[in-house]
Amino acid sequence: MKKLIISLAALVMATGAFAQFNFGVRVGGNLASISNVAEKAPGLDLGDLVTAETTQAMKVGFNAGLYAEYMVMPLLGVQVEANFSSQGVRTNSTVSSSLFGAGAESSTNYNINYLNVPILAKLHFANLRAFVGPQIGFALGGNTVTTVPDKDGGESVTKEPLEADSYSGVDFSFVVGAQVKLTANLGVDARYNIGVGNFFPTLKNDEGEVTREGFGKQGVVQLGVFYEF
Repeated sequence: MKKLIISLAALVMATGAFAQFNFGVRVGGNLASISNVAEKAPGLDLGDLVTAETTQAMKVGFNAGLYAEYMVMPLLGVQVEANFSSQGVRTNSTVSSSLFGAGAESSTNYNINYLNVPILAKLHFANLRAFVGPQIGFALGGNTVTTVPDKDGGESVTKEPLEADSYSGVDFSFVVGAQVKLTANLGVDARYNIGVGNFFPTLKNDEGEVTREGFGKQGVVQLGVFYEF
């Protein structure tokens, strides 16, 4: 019994000796997308008269935030972050007519800002760190910006807010990434946020019938730098 108590005390003291906090800030760019938006966009097919095709691409944004890490063991830490992140997706629509030989293009950006809070398990290997964990995101508002070129070489821009009930206010995702420390305080950070919840919720009519199934998983590639105090 005495040996057991001594062993437990030594373990607690050893863990306490390694316990420490790391604090830092990070900033970087986003390449964001929402799956299946092009497939759900209303299409148009009138044979040779008029056809419309919609595709989607990743949207450029940025992220910035701060973090605190608690080292529970020499090589293992638990990191909590609070990050602002501009996300969304870009869609491009082409309307053409093989009969009249005419065509028109437009693009729409879905812009949604989030406060993301990941909780990450973080492994340290010299100057390399690898991390993984869940993340919850709280939507701070969003809009759509549609750009249509005109015949004079200019363009018409229409900006409309996203209605609060048209998309999910909370986003759940899974984060995986790595960091490389370049100096004692400065390093680079790369991660991928894998969405697990639908951005567009299921819609029902007054009779409770489903008019649209939920769809749209978010995916965000984030590249940036961090500074650790």
